[in-house]
Amino acid sequence: MGMPLSTGPMHRRGPATEQSGKPADIHPILDAIGPMLRSKTVQYSALGFAFGLGLTFVGYLVDYYALYKSFPESMSLAMIQGLHEVTPVHFFTDGFALILAFVGGVAGRLQDKLIYHSVHLEDLVATRTEALRHSQERYALAARGANDGLWDWDLLTNKIYYSARWKQTLGHEEAALGDDPEEWLHRVHPEDRAGLEARIQSHLAGGAAHLVAEYRIRHADGSYRWMLARGMAVRDENSGRPSRLAGSQTDVHDRKKMEEQQIHLALHDPLTDLPNRTLFFDRLSHAFDRARKRGSEESVAIIFLDVDQFKNINDSLGHIVGDSVLRLVAQKVQVSLEQVVHTLAHESAVELGRPARSIDWTVSRMGGDEFTILLADINSLHDATRVVRHLEDAFRQPLYPEGKELYVTLSTGIVMGPAAYDRPGDLLRDADTAMYRAKADGRGRCEVFDKQMLARVQEQLRLETDLHSALTRQEFHVVYQPIVDLASERLRGFEALLRWRHPERGPVPPGMFIPLAEETGIIVPLGRWVLIEAVRQVRRWQDLDAKWADLIITVNLSLRQIYHPQLEADLAALTVETGLDPSLLHLEITENVLIEHPKQVTNVLLRLRKRGFKVAIDDFGTGYSSLAVLQSLPVDVLKMDQAFVGQIGTSAKARHIVATIVELGSALGHEVVAEGIETETQLRELRRMHCALGQGNLFSSPLEGRLVEKEVLSRFGPSLQARRHEVPAARRTRLK
Repeated sequence: MGMPLSTGPMHRRGPATEQSGKPADIHPILDAIGPMLRSKTVQYSALGFAFGLGLTFVGYLVDYYALYKSFPESMSLAMIQGLHEVTPVHFFTDGFALILAFVGGVAGRLQDKLIYHSVHLEDLVATRTEALRHSQERYALAARGANDGLWDWDLLTNKIYYSARWKQTLGHEEAALGDDPEEWLHRVHPEDRAGLEARIQSHLAGGAAHLVAEYRIRHADGSYRWMLARGMAVRDENSGRPSRLAGSQTDVHDRKKMEEQQIHLALHDPLTDLPNRTLFFDRLSHAFDRARKRGSEESVAIIFLDVDQFKNINDSLGHIVGDSVLRLVAQKVQVSLEQVVHTLAHESAVELGRPARSIDWTVSRMGGDEFTILLADINSLHDATRVVRHLEDAFRQPLYPEGKELYVTLSTGIVMGPAAYDRPGDLLRDADTAMYRAKADGRGRCEVFDKQMLARVQEQLRLETDLHSALTRQEFHVVYQPIVDLASERLRGFEALLRWRHPERGPVPPGMFIPLAEETGIIVPLGRWVLIEAVRQVRRWQDLDAKWADLIITVNLSLRQIYHPQLEADLAALTVETGLDPSLLHLEITENVLIEHPKQVTNVLLRLRKRGFKVAIDDFGTGYSSLAVLQSLPVDVLKMDQAFVGQIGTSAKARHIVATIVELGSALGHEVVAEGIETETQLRELRRMHCALGQGNLFSSPLEGRLVEKEVLSRFGPSLQARRHEVPAARRTRLK
């Protein structure tokens, strides 16, 4: 059967009751009262109150018994009041409950606090212990993972903790080293230990905020490695005195080696590994200052060396062989210096009867094929010249670069100091000057610097400065010397010669400024200007009269012009512009240029001849060209040097040489031009030898273009025989 539904009002459980029948809000009350009931303050107060109340009650019983010799059957308020009247002390004992409750509360409060702090202290200790454990784990992990070795120096006990990594960087096992500071310090390189200890003491004394020191330390394998130590002291807050010093040690050996290598490369020549100019000058400055302090006038010498004909070695054998030559020269100079310096020191010791003196020396490469030697603390110029003579003897033996036998000579310049010098750089300058003087006078020579040499160099420098602006200021002009057919005395043409009229110095000899122009490169624009002037001038003369239509013009070319890439194009454009037949333009080069640069020069001359230009060898006979070389050269004309022509009237040997050159030119199919004809005797001899052409002051000195028309073209006809004696005697004496 189903449960009957109630038709009356639904019975609801009151909100203030639970199923247990307890009020619903008693739990929050119990939760609030519970901690209070567990409090020792409450508990001890209650106990004290109960104990005091018990004492009061016992006091009543004892007093009642003392009065009535029996115990009351019950305690009543009337009885208590009666006891108070009989014994007033009960007024005081009635407060025992409150007094003991208070005392118990105080005692409980103290215990509550003790319990509270004890519990919290345990929590704090546990928390700090856990934090310390994590910190130690992190420190241990960092120490194991870091590349740096860690150390911690207890200054109070003088013990050092070295991490495992610290020991590993020195190649030791963890248990191999103790905790003594000497485990660290006695391994430091003797040259670095004092510096490390000084830095440590400076930091501990407060002189430096941090300890930072680099030093070498001995590895377990016996080698020394560079280390970097960094650290900081822990100081007492009150006294400031250090109690600990902790830090790290980093292996910086590879970095230091790289730094040393970079410094070495910055101060040494990469090809020969000799000191470079920077390091040499630094050592020269130190030697110069030492000599000045000692009052030594000539105890420092600089020997400047230059490898003769090195450019020819590079050009003919290649730069690989050239580099090998430089390395071998550097090695030989070093070995020779070691030998001769040792000999000089020993001889000086024997002579003076005292221990051998030390001669400091340095060999450096200045650049290119130039080397310098610094000799410090020598006795005199004699020591420096002994060194040079020893070097000359050493280089009489051949070198073998890349398996090739090669003889090398050196041009050397010597300067002594400090003497009257104020700056060490002036010594180097003057040694260079002396070397160039030696090179100018011939290969394999040595020159000692003097003041006249400096004056010449300074004069040359001023001349070079003026030379740069002379072309712009139109100080140059071209003069022309006739070239004559010796048999018919018919005018064949002219040689164009460059002259410089300086506004202050007057005429500057060509032998003075032409080499300087070639050296500085000014010869290229200057030579181009001469070509243009000469070609245009001869074209004007050709247009004056039909009989001058085949006049030739001869112009000198320097080596720099031959190597210039625009030479062929400029010559072709010039002949097109002026309408000159290329075959009437003769280009002169010296015999030495052909000999020293045969391949390169020959290629250029072949191309010029294909364009129709003629080639002449100037100063023929002064060089060393062989017949085999001569017959293969692209040459049309041989110009015999005036040194031979000038002696044919007085020297039989000179006549034989001239006759041989004329016959050689005829055999090779070359025209021969005799330069420097000054006398009738020379002319007769040349005619007898059947020399084709000639030029010289006998016919005319070099003249400017406007004078050529007046004094040469107007005089030249079918023959000059009748007119030659009309030439002023003063002009005939001029040199070409």
